[in-house]
Amino acid sequence: MSIDPRQKSLWLYELKLNGFIILRNFLPQDFVHAMKEQFEPILRGEVMKVRGGDGAMLRGSERLSFDIAPYVDRLGGPLNDERYRRNPIIEELVGDVLGRWRYGVTKAECALQGSDTMAWHPDVPSEALGDPSTPVRPVRLTFNIPLVDVNDSNGPMEVIPGSHRMHHDDCREHIYDVPQVNAVRLLFRLGDAMLRDGNILHRGTSNTVTEPRILLDQTYRAVS
Repeated sequence: MSIDPRQKSLWLYELKLNGFIILRNFLPQDFVHAMKEQFEPILRGEVMKVRGGDGAMLRGSERLSFDIAPYVDRLGGPLNDERYRRNPIIEELVGDVLGRWRYGVTKAECALQGSDTMAWHPDVPSEALGDPSTPVRPVRLTFNIPLVDVNDSNGPMEVIPGSHRMHHDDCREHIYDVPQVNAVRLLFRLGDAMLRDGNILHRGTSNTVTEPRILLDQTYRAVS
């Protein structure tokens, strides 16, 4: 499947400008419902591990992040569908941005009721960006699929547009002293998706409702 050239140019420009693209109505809702149905027992099992004292998948209070590749490789089904793990449109964009690339992690990010708001952070370690005196080049992209509608109440992600073009060694030292951080809260309807630069500063916010906010990740990494 090839992307319309004009649409492709717009998406690539938007990704370069902001560090993310929201793809509205990108996937059929019945497919996303099927992924959620398959995922729910997996999540229940991971929550039981946390309640039993295993905190390996916690990224904060009531906030889980865990690898789902072992599950979907074994089970197959909707979570192993190419529209998620090997989406041809996404991978065409990834190739244009990263050049040679390899698959990264296949994960789920789940904010449960009462989850805390995270610290601002990138997903790319500083050493992966090279010399701080040189311009940043993209080294990681993440394809996100929300399995629920994401609104102001259930822990949406916030991002700082344009921050993907910076080195972030001093992020924790300075960002909380900036008088005005012009962050954007990312809201989704079922069927929407997102492609984002792993170096963009972002954070998950608090989920105040009973239903978990579930966001699937498929990452792509540049090959030097």
